[in-house]
Amino acid sequence: MSLFHSTTPTCPPAPPGHHMKLGQACLEVHNGDSSYAVQLWAQAKECYKCPPWLYLTLPPNATQTLMVNTTYPTDLLTTRTDGGDLFSMQYHFGEYGNYRLGLGARDWIGRSKIWVWDGSGDMEVTRQPERGAFPLVIAALFFVLLTFMWQCAKFLQRRMDSSTTSQTRTTTSTESERNPLISPHRDRLTTSPQPSTSISTSTLQDNLTTTSELTVQVGLGAGLPLPDPRVQSGRLLSLDAFRGLAIVLMIFVNYGGGQYFFFKHARWNGLTVADLVFPWFLWIMGVSLVFSIRSQLRRATKRFTIVLRILKRCAILFALGILVNSTNGHNHLFTFRLLGVLQRFSLCYFLTALIEVYTTNPQESPEYVWYWRFRDIVRSGPQWVYTLVLVTVQLALTFGMPVPGCPMGYLGPGGLHDGGMYKGCTGGAAGYIDRAMMGRAHVYAHPTCASVYDSTTPYDPEGLLGVLTSVLMVQLGASCGRIITTHHTHRGRTLRWLAWGVGTGLLAGLLCGWRKEAGLIPVNKNLWSLSYVLCTASFAFILFTIFYVFIDERKWWGGNPLRYAGMNSIALYVGHEICGGLVPFSWQPVGQHHANHLIMNLWATSLWVVIAYVLHRKKLYFSV
Repeated sequence: MSLFHSTTPTCPPAPPGHHMKLGQACLEVHNGDSSYAVQLWAQAKECYKCPPWLYLTLPPNATQTLMVNTTYPTDLLTTRTDGGDLFSMQYHFGEYGNYRLGLGARDWIGRSKIWVWDGSGDMEVTRQPERGAFPLVIAALFFVLLTFMWQCAKFLQRRMDSSTTSQTRTTTSTESERNPLISPHRDRLTTSPQPSTSISTSTLQDNLTTTSELTVQVGLGAGLPLPDPRVQSGRLLSLDAFRGLAIVLMIFVNYGGGQYFFFKHARWNGLTVADLVFPWFLWIMGVSLVFSIRSQLRRATKRFTIVLRILKRCAILFALGILVNSTNGHNHLFTFRLLGVLQRFSLCYFLTALIEVYTTNPQESPEYVWYWRFRDIVRSGPQWVYTLVLVTVQLALTFGMPVPGCPMGYLGPGGLHDGGMYKGCTGGAAGYIDRAMMGRAHVYAHPTCASVYDSTTPYDPEGLLGVLTSVLMVQLGASCGRIITTHHTHRGRTLRWLAWGVGTGLLAGLLCGWRKEAGLIPVNKNLWSLSYVLCTASFAFILFTIFYVFIDERKWWGGNPLRYAGMNSIALYVGHEICGGLVPFSWQPVGQHHANHLIMNLWATSLWVVIAYVLHRKKLYFSV
């Protein structure tokens, strides 16, 4: 149902704030006119091009209290029962606040038919709303303090280890002085001086090839330098940390995000924190995909064999997605949801990996060519051609496919949108294709637009048509991976990533007209619109660049504890979906306040990070 509907939810008598829930406030409306009844109409600002709902009708000199929504700004309109408009305003109510709206009498001026408002329509706050963001600030300070204490503990441990080592050396030196038969160099393999390396450490780090089979190139006859302890098993630590950030955010969001609206998916157009996570995973998958396929091709693995491995991995991902969809009692065969997050991963991985297998040349030509600085782009031309063909097909179907009862190229949520003229057109061509191919019963029945736009048409945000633009997201991640394997200096990599980030961000802004609504192609996660893919890819490039500089280049941070979660992301995703409704991950909150939900959701998310750390210590890693 819409946030505002004809059945008026009233505020029952109770102590202030005790009768309300999250996202609610109490509004007292008073009609001071002694002759005419007044109607109050309301609609959430988030409901784009929606008609107002008749919220209540007040007799003369009457007062009524009612619940109002606090998530979005509200358009309020009052009219007389004879149809005359009296007063309109937009107001954003605060959570658990009490408000009073007085509708006073109006004076008639001659034959000009102008009503003069007497000034009593201003909104009055009778009880201040709660500061909803305050628990977030406290939580942030807590984790900052926890990090500080952890770093202090590590510092003290290093000092103690250093003191113990120094004491051991002193004891050994004393024993050596007392007994000349004991050599102070007895632990060395040889007493001859070690050969010096011909490559400096900084130069070596700039030329690291951070792939799944990381190698260090040194000159003939040069001594091998000490291995960097931050590079373990050839993994790019910043990529693991970025993947860890994505899975931690996904768990927190899926568990409720403290019931803050910006940790929930956008109702239709627009972008929230929750809308960033899924595309980041696809982008990261593209980065890893380049390393994996290039490595197999360099080992002379047959392309047909690689394709069989790809099919196996896709089948496992799809099966895990079906398993996740069947939890919490959603296992009825006649209403079973066929698509989902892991299914989208499976399909996107199959298409992108297939393109990569048959278009990649694993042997890079060493000679200099005119496009040397841009060789990662030029030599991936075939991959980009196939990807752009898929995107073109998506755009052609979206804007050119006729949908019964809907205008050509409709991108709206249906329901109340556009005055309710296209109620059954949710998602336009994307929704129509899913409902036609899989049947309405097997399409997701609770899209995010339902609560605002009062839409009852099933729509799946992980539908088939969105796969085509999702492949572009994976390909953009693959371009990041090609930069890593092609350019061996930190500066060269970071500048190129930033260029990609700025370029995709500008293109996304041009497509959506730098507006939330009414652009050429609005940013929309439900549709996986082209502007949405480019916008989230821009964030991915920029954020990964920051991680890379801090972790792999400057080594200011080891990536922990996010790295632990990133190395076991598939286990954490499936585990948190299956165990989400169980203690100790969730329970019935003791109070309807953000603090209660935030504590529970942060605890559950932190618990999964601890589980990832335990798996890391036991060297247990689950992958598909």
